Amino acid sequence: MQKSFVFDLNKCTGCEACRIACEIENRLGPGVTWREIFTFNEPHYPDVPVFHYSIACNHCVDAPCMKYCPALAITKDTETGAVLIEADYCLGCKYCSWVCPFDAIKFNSAVNVMEKCTFCSHRLADYKEPACVTGCPTGALKLGEYEKSNGKTAFPGFPPTDIKPAIDIKPLRKGSEYPEITAVQKHDFVSKKSPVNSSNSANKISLKNELPLVIFTLLAAILVAYFSAGVVLKIKIHPLLFLGSGILGMALSTLHLGKKLTAPRAVLNWKNSWISREIIFFSLFMVVGAVYPLFGLSSKVVGWIAVIFGFAALFSMDKVYQIDGRLGWTKAHSAMVIITALFLAGVFTGQWLLIGWFGFMKLFLYTIRKQYYHKNAGNPRILLSAFRIISGFILPLALYQTTGNEYMTV
Repeated sequence: MQKSFVFDLNKCTGCEACRIACEIENRLGPGVTWREIFTFNEPHYPDVPVFHYSIACNHCVDAPCMKYCPALAITKDTETGAVLIEADYCLGCKYCSWVCPFDAIKFNSAVNVMEKCTFCSHRLADYKEPACVTGCPTGALKLGEYEKSNGKTAFPGFPPTDIKPAIDIKPLRKGSEYPEITAVQKHDFVSKKSPVNSSNSANKISLKNELPLVIFTLLAAILVAYFSAGVVLKIKIHPLLFLGSGILGMALSTLHLGKKLTAPRAVLNWKNSWISREIIFFSLFMVVGAVYPLFGLSSKVVGWIAVIFGFAALFSMDKVYQIDGRLGWTKAHSAMVIITALFLAGVFTGQWLLIGWFGFMKLFLYTIRKQYYHKNAGNPRILLSAFRIISGFILPLALYQTTGNEYMTV
């Protein structure tokens, strides 16, 4: 039977006894916490209620962290419904943290794996309540049975979701409801550090932390475009350059992993995880692309098979960030690697139609993207945006001019 947290907004005082009980029960180290308290109306605006959320893993029935984990390191206890992480299988890739809309999963740098609330499954097995529940002095946090209505009602900071979180939130009493106010945006009332604050959840992945993946993604786009141009124009692919770049990119992509020795497990969840599919397709692209020169330039079949695998890998890369339950962009985006590859393919083949069409598409989507972030997150960083636009078009076109006729046709 799926268990569920029951949380009463009227009773929580924000005392953090639940958090302390969790840390003691699970012997968490300094700076490690699986449950956090977030305050609504932290500045205490007049005529607006002040209340608190006690948030940990909600052990969703359709947990996206479990569904999309490439290493199959996250499982669900059939007896209690607890969503659990197998530390020995975890890659430490942090993807589960990104797909979780509640920011419940944390990276523990001491052991290089992801961790979160376990629902105190060891206590549930002994017919005891979780430590956070027994530690709550006001009865705001209780243990109950999962109801199908969970997650269907919207609360400030908690939009309705289809992932079925196992938490039943009891609303504020009549007269203390969240008021309709137009002078201040609604999300300004929620603590800025809250995972349910839209501007905060959009920044779970940063360029600084994921630079190896950025380099790998760009290399993949360049390699697929380069190889495709070679097949179309019947120009010899330089095997050492091709293989060396691909191997370098794949090696770099493992640097962001907490546990690099578990990297081979990343292909196990090919049925659900686009990360697993991305790795499989890119590996096939590299293998078939490497043997393509052995068949001669006249064998287009082998070349086109490699091209298909290459674009399948790029498509999978884009799908990695288009998942259920995730706040933010899930549709067309200027950073979609498949658009970048098609633009570069136009540069490599000298096809101005491809250059113009996909170049315009990237520019248009980037403009929409900046407007979105300006509206929802503040600073649009105009100078940086101008630099990215100029370099993104100037460098490929400079390559077009300097490469000459060896690899380009008009």
